[in-house]
Amino acid sequence: MTPPLQRRERRVLTDDVADALREAILSGRFKRGERLIEDELAESLNVSRGPIRQAIFRLQQEGLVVHETHRGATVAQISLHDANEIYSLRKALEKLAVTEACTHATESDLAPLEAILLLFQSIPRSTMTRRRVAELDIDFHDALFRAAHHARLYRAWEALRSQIFVFLLLRDGLPEDYLTSWYHAHAGLLQVVRSRDAAAALACIEEHLDAAYGRLKEHLLATEPTPAD
Repeated sequence: MTPPLQRRERRVLTDDVADALREAILSGRFKRGERLIEDELAESLNVSRGPIRQAIFRLQQEGLVVHETHRGATVAQISLHDANEIYSLRKALEKLAVTEACTHATESDLAPLEAILLLFQSIPRSTMTRRRVAELDIDFHDALFRAAHHARLYRAWEALRSQIFVFLLLRDGLPEDYLTSWYHAHAGLLQVVRSRDAAAALACIEEHLDAAYGRLKEHLLATEPTPAD
């Protein structure tokens, strides 16, 4: 008689390690170009090198870490070329996301986007930080991708999400009315998706992302001049 299958508990140690390292990178504790030394990280997090290695590989896939043959793992440096590649891909993905959302999203799918806008309005402006706005921005677009009901599209977005978050934290040259304009831009995007007007949604997301990339490009040119491609 075949013995019954044994249910295995989900292993979460690598998830915890990856979360810790990701947060350290996104918060700036690990600087761009800094080496990630497995032994030191393992000692700091009180784990073996196995979960550290697996977590670093995961962050490589997210674009937060790069691995060089003679240097090992380092925190990814952000160039204008990187930003151009990521934002051009993001635009392609989000244009598909809004088109699919206009067709497939239900009101319950759009409710999380509305909730994020309400949460944004409820936070006192004096306590609003760039990081908090970035978190809400990522949450909003994440909910938009979920509303598209396209599993493979969502997985493609997941691969970019952490890198987009880094870009949102970097941007300089934001307008004085940034908090107000952020709300109106995202509320407008939700409105056109809710109206099922795919053409208007495409125009809206293109304008939205072009403006975001323009601010990031200005910042990168000002801080790390890069020769034109």
